[in-house]
Amino acid sequence: MARENTAWFETLGQWLNLERDAVAERIAQLRATLDLSARVARGIALDPLVCVDDRVGLGGRIIVDLEHPERAPLETRIGAGDIVSVHPRRSATAQQHEALRAVVHRRQRERLSLSFDDTPPGWLIEGRVTVELEADEVTFTRARGVLDALASARDAGANRRRALLTGEVEPWVARPPEVVPAEGLNPEQREALTRALAAEELYIVHGPPGTGKTTALVAFVAAEVARGRKVLCLAPSNAAVDHLTERLDHAGLDPVRVGHPARVSVALHPLTLDARVERQAEYSVAQSLFAEGFGLMGYARKQRAQGRSAHRMSNARSAREEGRAMLNEARAMERRATAVVLDRARVIAATCSVAAGHDLRSLDFDVAVLDEATQAIEPLALVAFLRAPKVVLGGDHLQLGPTVISPRAAQAGLGRSLFERLIARFGEGHSTLLREQHRMHAAIMEFASHATYHGALRAHPSVAARDLSDRVSAEAVLDAPPVLFLDTSGRGANEESPGDSESLENPDEARWVVGQALRLVGAGLAPGELAMVTPYAAQVARLRDEARRGGLSDEVEIDTVDAFQGREKDAILVSCVRSNDTGTLGFLNDLRRMNVAFTRARRHLFVVGDLGTLVTQRYFSDFADHAAAHGGARTVWDWPDAGDG
Repeated sequence: MARENTAWFETLGQWLNLERDAVAERIAQLRATLDLSARVARGIALDPLVCVDDRVGLGGRIIVDLEHPERAPLETRIGAGDIVSVHPRRSATAQQHEALRAVVHRRQRERLSLSFDDTPPGWLIEGRVTVELEADEVTFTRARGVLDALASARDAGANRRRALLTGEVEPWVARPPEVVPAEGLNPEQREALTRALAAEELYIVHGPPGTGKTTALVAFVAAEVARGRKVLCLAPSNAAVDHLTERLDHAGLDPVRVGHPARVSVALHPLTLDARVERQAEYSVAQSLFAEGFGLMGYARKQRAQGRSAHRMSNARSAREEGRAMLNEARAMERRATAVVLDRARVIAATCSVAAGHDLRSLDFDVAVLDEATQAIEPLALVAFLRAPKVVLGGDHLQLGPTVISPRAAQAGLGRSLFERLIARFGEGHSTLLREQHRMHAAIMEFASHATYHGALRAHPSVAARDLSDRVSAEAVLDAPPVLFLDTSGRGANEESPGDSESLENPDEARWVVGQALRLVGAGLAPGELAMVTPYAAQVARLRDEARRGGLSDEVEIDTVDAFQGREKDAILVSCVRSNDTGTLGFLNDLRRMNVAFTRARRHLFVVGDLGTLVTQRYFSDFADHAAAHGGARTVWDWPDAGDG
């Protein structure tokens, strides 16, 4: 095996190690430098919590519901799918118990639901506990496994696959494209479908915002299934996999969604592997064994709690051993039923991390599709090539790339996605740029098209002139054209660093953004069709506080730009935050981030920023000119909230 054929994977492994260490170090540093109350304030811990309910969930997992003793709202960054540790709270016995690991099943305003693979101990059910966010070490382990497997593979196609991934050879196209019937697709989507079907090893679908990338990928999956192929559908995040799964289901492809049920949208639970296994005949027997086994484990706990006599301890030990045996047999039966479901499935959907695990390793796929490929670090994205001989990538490298914590790893190259690297190497010969977008008013689209996509985009007639006029009251007096830029120059609306935070906030901008949100909702816009986004986490917190004080509905979403990628709303309100004497832009210098922020809106894009600061980046001065050309340039001096505060 040629040394140069594997060197790239070794390099990726070194970058991956840097990232793993940086994530672990960040969490360790926060715990070393911040006390528990400070970690709670940062949103990475919750304390105190008490159990209010526990029950058996899908796959025999135990769901434990936790709340604050006084049912106070849970202000936290911890959310569904996160890995957490659970400790007894500040007691003399806390050091005697090993922390439990769990997956967040669901987070509500006043309740956190955790999913455990095994029966939790009595101290969790009966006492007060602390929950802390943990690094997902499993993902790094699996990513490393992908790299090792690709580098060490010696099957017939291993060297060819490595040569393709390192750019030494061009992807094969063994036959001319065939025209495939495809109702509802525009010309570029049809081109992508036709050429992807003709490809033998690799094809790339470049989908700018709103251009129907997922629509094209689903049409491709349907065509491959019609050919008798087994298809693995991937995405880097659970939210992206859920979106893809929903689209596959609507297309009648009956996908099996593989992954921890706690990380899958509740609406998609009927499509999950666990739910399908439950419908197998063998599962009913396994369920009875689960119930009996958990009953015995509960009996063992009660025996221990009633005293430590030899008789009670013997009863507890026997019950525990018998209960564990029953649970093991039940899980073995589940594994057999699981194998049947996976073998029969023609379309399986999972995250890259799950696909890199054991559950799918024994399956043979003909094709792998990786949606949102630009958001995955390359070591994880490569699992697609490990699982199937043909791969189709969908994404947009001109939006935000993978999240990388380590500056060293990011600068070295881990921040560049596999999609970006391969589209740069193979270019137009093996990719299609989708051009027709179905999301944005033409005035919103035009700026992104010219600033980022060389003028390539066009608006479908159904959205080109779609504004807020049919979403608000006809009697409402509202300043909300499709593109509206509010220049705060000279107002003294300066950025600030709250407390010991490394992030930034801008209180004045928060007030003006929330003011516009209140006017929109007051005019009749549904709160669920409005969102406020900003590059800075501290500004997210400031916006939420301001929105709460203003009585704005909880249905109005407020989040970072990064967290909102892939989403859309009728109205998007953007707070740029940066306002200083040095023209420092920080996060705003990443124009991919701003491209995301400015392309989430369907009908109304409202941007608040200090042009005196922003003008150091031509992108923003061009945006201000664009807004002015469409009648959407305002200064804060004439704005309704200018005199407030």
